[in-house]
Parts: sequence; C-alpha cells; structure tokens
Amino acid sequence: MKLPWRRADDSAAESATRPTAESGADAGQACPSLARVLAKVVKAERPEILDIGPFCGATAVFLADRGARVSVGELELPLPPPPAEDAPAPPIHLAQPDGRYHLVLAWELLDFLPPARVPELGRELNRILAQGGFVLIIALADASRRAAAPRRPPRYRVLADDRVAWELASGPPLDRYVHATREIERGLAPLSVHGIHLQRSQMREVTLYKSMG
Repeated sequence: MKLPWRRADDSAAESATRPTAESGADAGQACPSLARVLAKVVKAERPEILDIGPFCGATAVFLADRGARVSVGELELPLPPPPAEDAPAPPIHLAQPDGRYHLVLAWELLDFLPPARVPELGRELNRILAQGGFVLIIALADASRRAAAPRRPPRYRVLADDRVAWELASGPPLDRYVHATREIERGLAPLSVHGIHLQRSQMREVTLYKSMG
C-alpha cells in the first residue's frame, strides 16, 4: 500500500535536533510517554484510538496491529475567524462521538492554538474521551527554538510502542505558540496531567487523562 508521505526539505536546525521519518526504517526518536499509555490502552477489551494529527497510514496500521480500532481526523487550521468583527469565533469542534476514545493522539496540535482557545480543545477532548482515557500531546518547551520548529503540525509515524518519527506536512505556514506547562494543565482542565517527559530536543511529551468519574 502506498502511504501518504510527502518529501519536504528540513532546515539544518530541525534535522540536527529532531529525527525525521525520511532517514530510513531505523530513524526516529524515543517516545516513552507513548509506550506508557499504549501499555494501558491495549488492555481495554476494544480499545479505540483517535489520531487528530495529519494522517499517516503507517501509524494507523501499526496501532491496528496492536489491537486498536483507529479513527483519524484533523482540526481545520488556522481556525476560522469570526464571521463579523463583533461576533464570537466559531467554537472548536471535533466531529467525534461522546465518551468513545481510550486514547487521543494530538501530537503537536496544541502549539498551533492561541492560548485563549486552548480551553475549547480541552472541553472537546474531555467530551470524546472514555472515562480513564488518555491524551498524548507533544509541545515545544523552549521559546528560543520556535524559529527553527515546523510551522505546521508535523505528520507523526509510529515506528514502535516507544519510538516515533515525523515529517513536515504541506500547507502554508502557521503561527506557533509556546505554552507554559502550567497553562497547558489549566487550559485542558478538567483533564489531569498524568506525566511529562522532556525530550533532548526541548519538546515536551505531555500525557493527560480523564478521571473515572
């Protein structure tokens, strides 16, 4: 099956800090947070996983082979502006059913939402997660590296339970934000932070969960 990969030129700064999916089958970087949540999720009788990053067929196949039912969807970026100057912006909405997913892979999506709109995403994630479900987010921690970071959410390829690689997605450049960890925790409430892992590239792996009630 031909996978939907698109070659793109990486800057020297990006390739020096973050392995891409185009360096060969053994390329990639450790992602221990993914391994931890997958170990929990695959124990469910019929685990449901939603990937809301740019679609990657190889990731969907990998997760299906781990016994999960995989759904994919992308949030329209940039977010649509208000229809009129004084009108509120259309709310963020994930076209997914309530309480369904044991794991949502949001990858780097959060970095492309302005701080004021992060709570909207938090409410939607809380709505679609099953009780005890998890969210995995990868977010830039060091503002000084923002200039060299991708200007669109990258496409993530899962190579193993604890290893991923990424590639640039096509499209116009977007504004990228650096959210403080405390702002992420507050903005995505009522989800609770389950763990934080800082990669050498200064990207944070943040896992959150929905309480059992």
